[in-house]
Amino acid sequence: MPGRPGFLGSLFPSIDAPSQVTNGQLSSLAPVLSPDGRTLFVIGQQLRGELEAFDARVGQFVPYLGGISADFLDFSRDGKWVAFVSYPEGTLWRSRVDGSERLQLTVAPMEVTVPKWSPDGSQIAFYVIGGAKQQRLFLIGADGGTPKAATSLDGGEMSAHWSPDGGSILYSDFPFFSATPGKVAVHRLDLKTQKIETLPGSEGYFSPTWSPDGRYATGMALDGQRIMLFDFKTNAWSELVKGWGLVRWSPDAHYLYYLRYGPESAVMRIQLSNRHVEEVASLKGIRQAGRLAGLEFGLTPDGDPLVLRDVGTQEIYSLDWARQ
Repeated sequence: MPGRPGFLGSLFPSIDAPSQVTNGQLSSLAPVLSPDGRTLFVIGQQLRGELEAFDARVGQFVPYLGGISADFLDFSRDGKWVAFVSYPEGTLWRSRVDGSERLQLTVAPMEVTVPKWSPDGSQIAFYVIGGAKQQRLFLIGADGGTPKAATSLDGGEMSAHWSPDGGSILYSDFPFFSATPGKVAVHRLDLKTQKIETLPGSEGYFSPTWSPDGRYATGMALDGQRIMLFDFKTNAWSELVKGWGLVRWSPDAHYLYYLRYGPESAVMRIQLSNRHVEEVASLKGIRQAGRLAGLEFGLTPDGDPLVLRDVGTQEIYSLDWARQ
């Protein structure tokens, strides 16, 4: 785009349209001109991941489902089906756990995150990435169809999680584009009546989960790496553990899996009965990919951690720049 040098340029700014410089399969990032203005340097990036599961027998991650480039995996309650989001396209798919009967459920430009199977396996809830007005919860049938908004709200919802009976969904306000992040809270939506209730004391918490037995919910604290636990019997919150990321429950609700950050990053788990914490799989040296790389991980039906390893490329390219 033509520059605007000098005093006259500030008075009469150029109205010329920008000219496209690059094209092709690579995404171009961080353009920088050389000091003489004759060369343009850009980072050419090709996004791709390899899905891997932790194999405790060998103590390392190995390719899973053929190493497809997909994240946000969620398995149906019976363990026969898996929903996932293609990376980097952001489209929602479902298939059998062996990869057969694969079906694309959404199309671009809708960018899907965090799909969750309904308990009966008939629907998948997910939320869409976008601007502040576009963060919104949707429901879609497991065999396809048109995605339908889960609420009548004007957007801003995130991170759906089903109640064990499938009649309600927990979600939170989306904090990162909010002008008032302190007002973020966790809400429960009754799918039949569309009634929305806010969990007591949930202000400042987001990205909830619901335990498979229905007893507990979790929320992430906005003021630090703290996982909070809500007890539906007492209607009270307590700090469960220091950690971060999109947490996962074991099917029996006895364990909660989460991420430990820092130089010794790892997938951790805590046993709710005695609060015993243990490391499940080290993430040291693993460069993660995905829409929420570093926050997202999954669990297989057998409880093995899943990550999307970054196998994309980043190179610096130079382009001859002919100024006019």
